Amino acid sequence: MASLSPTILTAKPTIEGKFAIFIRISVKKLKAYIKTNYLIDDLSQWYNGKVVARSDAAMMNKRILFELKKYEDRLRYIENEDYYTPNQLKFMLTQEDRIAPNVITFNDYFRQRINEIKEEGRDGYAKMNTETLRVFELSEKEVPLPVMNHIIIEHFNNYMIKKGYSDGNRQLRLCHVKARVNEAIKYGLLRSDVHPFAYTKLPKSDPKELDININDFRQIVSHDFSHSKRMTFGRDMLLLSFYLGGVNLADIAEINFSGTEISYVRKKSGAHKKKNRITCISVPEEARSIISKYIGRNGMIDFGYKYTYENLCRYINSCLKLIAKEIGINSNISFYSARKTFAQYASELAIPYPIIEYCLGHSIKTGITINSYIRIKPEQANAAIKRVIEYTKNPEVFKEFINFRAQMQIMMM
Repeated sequence: MASLSPTILTAKPTIEGKFAIFIRISVKKLKAYIKTNYLIDDLSQWYNGKVVARSDAAMMNKRILFELKKYEDRLRYIENEDYYTPNQLKFMLTQEDRIAPNVITFNDYFRQRINEIKEEGRDGYAKMNTETLRVFELSEKEVPLPVMNHIIIEHFNNYMIKKGYSDGNRQLRLCHVKARVNEAIKYGLLRSDVHPFAYTKLPKSDPKELDININDFRQIVSHDFSHSKRMTFGRDMLLLSFYLGGVNLADIAEINFSGTEISYVRKKSGAHKKKNRITCISVPEEARSIISKYIGRNGMIDFGYKYTYENLCRYINSCLKLIAKEIGINSNISFYSARKTFAQYASELAIPYPIIEYCLGHSIKTGITINSYIRIKPEQANAAIKRVIEYTKNPEVFKEFINFRAQMQIMMM
């Protein structure tokens, strides 16, 4: 059976003549050593596995004991540890330190992941996680990894309830924390017999009604906004997204529109998608007429706006509020409405969900058996987009079909 103990190597002093303290791994008379960050000045300061004859001896022994316990806890989770050589055990016991060398608390790990997310270029997601960490720390302060358990999560959830956080906000914060918890478990940084979220059910919020009904949509398309540069710009950006299958603004900003087709990886989820990462569609004429007004020499959209991406989003949304006010639309309209509206119309027209997901740049849900066998092709997405655009031009043609389908769905409930 493998055993761990603190030791020094008398034959290996440092250049300064000091001696490093190691954690010795012993298996069947074989040994390997994990070096700690602690040093003694000479051999007289080490006796019977402990630091002595120093003013800070008690503190050093506590820290060494903490290191020893850390590796002993990790060793407990290695099945049949005596089957491995000491060097193999050393690799397994120190693997977590290589992944997250300075992580002591859950908050440390959260901060590390936020920095990694920023380096991946996912600034929006990093910003949301930063806010989640801020709220978490208001409730829980710094939480050492060994005590990150279901009691902490329940307390955090109750804290948000008492502070009046909406179901949607709590869901978002808890999802961020759960994602970091699962990552910490995956990398062996966090171990618990009971998953921290075992007794906390994620709240579900009612989906926001951001889609635009067909009559209001047709008003937006047909209304004359030539008297307002802001409203013209807002309408153009909304329709450009819609005509391209609900593409996000962050992706529009990076797509090259010089050809007859566009191909992109959705910026929001491209880093973690494993299948159907690339969305490729033909540019319909309705979108091309808008693109021609804004395309630059490099093939990219020139928004004529030199501020940050976040401010550009706010500017477009303010333009859309002006549009809603001018033509008397009561529904809540934002740039995201283009994406929601495209998906809603496509669903009403009975376009298969995998094709809608492809147009939106989502991952195809492989948990459904049939989706493991099929591959959505650009031709299918092009046909879907064409049908949705036709619906916005002649909704009466599709009215009977949509009503009949709705009745059939009710009968099947």
